[in-house]
Amino acid sequence: MEKSIISGLIMSLILITAIYAHQPVIVKDKVSEENPVIVKDPEKSYAFYGILTGKPHYYKITYDKTFNLYVNILVPDYSPKTAPIEKHDISFEIIKNGKVIFAVEGKESTWKRFYEPYGRDHYYMGPEFDKKAEAGAYIIKVFNKENRGKYALATGKVEKFTIVSLIGALRTAKSLDSWFFKP
Repeated sequence: MEKSIISGLIMSLILITAIYAHQPVIVKDKVSEENPVIVKDPEKSYAFYGILTGKPHYYKITYDKTFNLYVNILVPDYSPKTAPIEKHDISFEIIKNGKVIFAVEGKESTWKRFYEPYGRDHYYMGPEFDKKAEAGAYIIKVFNKENRGKYALATGKVEKFTIVSLIGALRTAKSLDSWFFKP
């Protein structure tokens, strides 16, 4: 009896934690203009973890109705107990029909420290875009001058998990510690 109560409490805490977290997706360096990451549900909260290795990364959103387009860029904070670094060199653009509709230079933005309590991870949170968008196809380009460095691209704000996606998210979050949060 006591064992089932404890198991139930643990499962409830895991589910409550997942409700407030982005669903993590590891892309590392497998992203190109010819083969962009497809963001299937742009209002659902995702965190795409990548490493620029010489070329920009691309994400594609195609949606058939008006939606809330949210995009935020983050970088890992390797030493959260030191003085903050307010400038980072990761930028993004949002493109529709071949035209840039939003562009932000990471070096020109102020980055703030951000602690994500559910994954217990430290980031610098950079610029964000949050507006209603018309139906259509959008491309998000992540880049910097050398196209080098780690980043997390957050999209969407609706945080929904199923049991299957929760298990996958927990597994993915564990593997991030071994490569994303290591300098």
